[in-house]
Amino acid sequence: MSLMMRKKIVFSLLLSCTFSILGGGCSQKSKMEAQGSKEHSNLAIERETDNKMSDWNLTSSDAELYIGDLGVDQLYTSNQVRSLTTGSTKQALLPNGFPLIQAFPNPAIVPKQGSYVENVIDTAISYLGTPYVYGSNRLEPSSFDCSDFTRWVYLYALGMDLPWDAKNQAAYVDALSKRKYHDISKARRGDLLFFTSFRGNRAADYAGLTASQKPITHMGICLGNGKIIHSASKKTGGVRIDKIIEKNFHLQYRFILGGGILD
Repeated sequence: MSLMMRKKIVFSLLLSCTFSILGGGCSQKSKMEAQGSKEHSNLAIERETDNKMSDWNLTSSDAELYIGDLGVDQLYTSNQVRSLTTGSTKQALLPNGFPLIQAFPNPAIVPKQGSYVENVIDTAISYLGTPYVYGSNRLEPSSFDCSDFTRWVYLYALGMDLPWDAKNQAAYVDALSKRKYHDISKARRGDLLFFTSFRGNRAADYAGLTASQKPITHMGICLGNGKIIHSASKKTGGVRIDKIIEKNFHLQYRFILGGGILD
């Protein structure tokens, strides 16, 4: 085959691929490369923040870890809390006395990568480093406690208005989730995860506790791969990412309930 003929064949192949790309045919490799790049980027963004949550010298003196958001619901009077109405006297109620009303994603919002979970995760990641304030203002996102963070993420990402503290968000999940669990290994990306108060870094610190000794006082959002994004305290830096199941890491021992609300 002559050199001229080989050049013509190569040119024809290039031209064919160009038209195929315009029609979407030769773009599969590009799509795969783009997807791989995005996954690599996500892994970089979703790395654990630091080791503050497992540093006993810090956690042992961190009062906000021991308290969590316990009592936050009592900070808001009936005028400050959203107005909820119901036409039925048999309406199920949350622990705070407000009606249990199921929230759904705003249908005008387009799912990212085909899943509302990614809308939630992208929004949560965007607040990394936001300062922690106990009883933070539920009407704006300049600071968060644990339950304000999860509520704001779902509200901003999907227009879903959840209860205002961990205890009531847990009651919401327990009543309405189609997929709830008490085994942390069953957690999926986007799930709400609930924990009891911090008592120490060892499993023994939580052994033998009764249900009344394990109130739900902390929560966060599962990132998958054993990770959580949450807001724990000022000392630990506000919104952060941690790996739940790590040696001598207390979150795995504190876990009470998890569930998905987008299934």
